[in-house]
Amino acid sequence: MEFETLTVECDANVATVTLNRPPVNAVSAQMQIDLIDAFSQLSEDRQVHAVVLAGAGDRAFCGGIDLKELESGVSGGGDSLRSTTNPGWRWREAQHVIRHSAVPVIAAVERPAIGAGFGLIGVSDLIVASTTASFGLTEINVGLLGGASKALRLVGPHKARMMMYTGELQSAAEFYRLGVIERLVEPGGALAAATEIARRIAGKSPLAMRLAKESILRIETDELEEQYRTEWDYTNRLRGFNDSAEGLAAFLEKREPNWTLS
Repeated sequence: MEFETLTVECDANVATVTLNRPPVNAVSAQMQIDLIDAFSQLSEDRQVHAVVLAGAGDRAFCGGIDLKELESGVSGGGDSLRSTTNPGWRWREAQHVIRHSAVPVIAAVERPAIGAGFGLIGVSDLIVASTTASFGLTEINVGLLGGASKALRLVGPHKARMMMYTGELQSAAEFYRLGVIERLVEPGGALAAATEIARRIAGKSPLAMRLAKESILRIETDELEEQYRTEWDYTNRLRGFNDSAEGLAAFLEKREPNWTLS
């Protein structure tokens, strides 16, 4: 498989999907399309028994949605990569396809997973992280919302509120303490540890594993996806206000925002 923003490799029934969009693997409209296509194809491939999701480079697992595209009305948009009356539908679909992958997905996180990056680890089945990783819902810092549904599921209501209200990063050690991370490893070890778990999973009955994944999704999916729809409703409401545009502009111009409550 060849994609503009991803690399996909398969070995011994384990596929490794690597976000590869320097410098911080920001989620562009093209990456959303690539994620949908890659995970759709992997789900249909009976030779794939588990997937590892990683991030290339030394700056971030994923630095969030591409804010330059978002400001220009591209990222998260509709047909022909343009915003429509339903912004964000493609990003919802990308997360849905990963979450509903027919086989388990293990996220290997070496560095920050923020914003949309947090969304990606939130739809993975398991998370392995190095001590250099961190996690955050930083959207509030740029006049946006997002990630609450994943945070509620992963860290509980109070920590989710702290993350959403402050935009502050949480360390991998803190996430390990909370039980979010399956394995905490030394720097540089996340991919190897995630691959080791993926190989253990791949050694089980492929049919049993696909049914196990489907069954657990049927138990927990409906509530999460309803929460996510509500979350996007409020995100879209906020984007209709001046403060949302000001937050994006201030970030891109590297200045403090001037909030006007309008």
